[in-house]
Amino acid sequence: MKTLLVGINSKFIHTCLAVWYLKANLGEACDCTIREFTINDSKDTILSEIFLEKPDILAFSCYIWNMELVGILTRELKKLLPRCRVILGGPEVSYNAGEILEANEAVDFVLCGEGEEIFPVLIQSISYGGDKYKTLNGIAFREGDGEIVFRPGFNLVAELDRLKSPYTSSLLAAAQNRIVYFESSRGCPFSCSYCISSTFNGVRYFSFQRVREELERLLEHSPKLIKFVDRTFNCNRSRAKEIFMHIINLDCPAIFHFEAAADLFDEELLELLSRAPKGRIQLEIGLQTTNPETLEEICRVTDLRRLKRNVYRILANGNIHVHLDLIAGLPFESMASFRNSFNEVYAMRPHQLQLGFLKMLKGSKIREEADKHGYSFRAYTPYEILGNSYISYDEILVLKDVEETLERFFNSGRYLKSLGTLEQCCEGDVFELYRQLSAYCRKNGYLNRPVAYRENITVLYKFAVEGLKYKVNIEEFRQNMVFDFLSSDSSCSIPEVLSPEEYLLPSERVHELLRNKEFVKEHLPHLTDLPAKNILKKVFFVSLGLITGSHQLLLFDYTQKDPVCESFRSVVFKKLIP
Repeated sequence: MKTLLVGINSKFIHTCLAVWYLKANLGEACDCTIREFTINDSKDTILSEIFLEKPDILAFSCYIWNMELVGILTRELKKLLPRCRVILGGPEVSYNAGEILEANEAVDFVLCGEGEEIFPVLIQSISYGGDKYKTLNGIAFREGDGEIVFRPGFNLVAELDRLKSPYTSSLLAAAQNRIVYFESSRGCPFSCSYCISSTFNGVRYFSFQRVREELERLLEHSPKLIKFVDRTFNCNRSRAKEIFMHIINLDCPAIFHFEAAADLFDEELLELLSRAPKGRIQLEIGLQTTNPETLEEICRVTDLRRLKRNVYRILANGNIHVHLDLIAGLPFESMASFRNSFNEVYAMRPHQLQLGFLKMLKGSKIREEADKHGYSFRAYTPYEILGNSYISYDEILVLKDVEETLERFFNSGRYLKSLGTLEQCCEGDVFELYRQLSAYCRKNGYLNRPVAYRENITVLYKFAVEGLKYKVNIEEFRQNMVFDFLSSDSSCSIPEVLSPEEYLLPSERVHELLRNKEFVKEHLPHLTDLPAKNILKKVFFVSLGLITGSHQLLLFDYTQKDPVCESFRSVVFKKLIP
């Protein structure tokens, strides 16, 4: 019998690691195919392509981003393939398996928890007859008369090294130009009330030997980004050091992304990270809030002082990309409290600051205790909050706009000097700057549609001139915008709104400099073998006095990139204009 495993990802660059684990552990004797789609694919396309596979058994991996679509597809597919057995698994169905069967007659089985050990038992029972699956725990199914049976339990694989590796040639071929997801452990030692990892205790690890072997296999296919999905990668310090050291010593261009708790870094680990090749490692660090009362209520153990100190130290080394997270809508986090959290975290100057919104996930403690804090949340995925006793929906909408402007301007990394000029006017309340910017964008219709990068330059400039309620040095701001543009855009076509003519060096002077071999040797040694006309295509000169001092040149070398910021690096030097 043919088994079809379906992963529906949130973006094209993502892969569904779960279905590849299931296939690997079914064994070679099973006729099994994997198809991956995205939530942006049309329903009709997914429906027709699954139908054309003509599966006898159809299994979906279910998450908050695809559950609604999975429900629609299973109902339609059951009409087309009435004899096909439909199986659902994944975090979105593991905590209400019986209810899923009651709500969707097209679904025949629901598996709860990790499926690598129980999925093969179910497939064998369906394929060859028998009812061994009825002895499993953590499974819901329909009897012949339609009665729904639910055997409680949450399946966990005790010995991870017994699992067969999902990193087959088929997965690696499918993951070309996509993020490759990797896990070295499962579970989390912490009990944050908003996270479903807190619903089961303990952390299980793959052996270091297995981690090393699988990474070597992955690197043979030259992936750009390997993202570890461990919930708290460094919860075991000695193990984290061992893996970090291995990655730091690799000779490869790949980037490795980790979710980490910065307050758990000790001196030895910080020193080790300082030796990482520039751009090799990315750290995603979830602060969520700086409100001590909120941290205690959500059962999140965090040493904020140590966390901040360690983040500052990592950032100061300049070799690791740091991404910090905040969550809006937590208990006791009013608008004023969130403003304070935002300002504290922003002041740390991470490369990215993600403003997320609390999701009341099935199985989470915070959802079970929703009434305690007056939570109202969407009945449909992703179960995002509408408000609670501390923050209203009106305020949530304000934060939504702040999130969007933060993404467009700060997290893009394209406006750092420009924003720095505006921040100086805010007296430490950077949140108010983004609130004003988001209100300006909302009023003028910029948040109702996608806005191209060059148009955002105009938006930010006009905001500083006519929308900002603080006094700003417009000439300094304009020069900083020119600098930001040239630092990240190799077209060198400076937007007209910035009136760039007065900053440009005369073309004859540019050619004179680039024909000067001593000048090129000193400032562009890697381009000494090229004629001036070819060098001209790779560099740009501009005179920005307020940035570098009166009558000084800036040279932008577009052959050099910063692997940490992932933007062009400007090469700045002093040169008096004759």
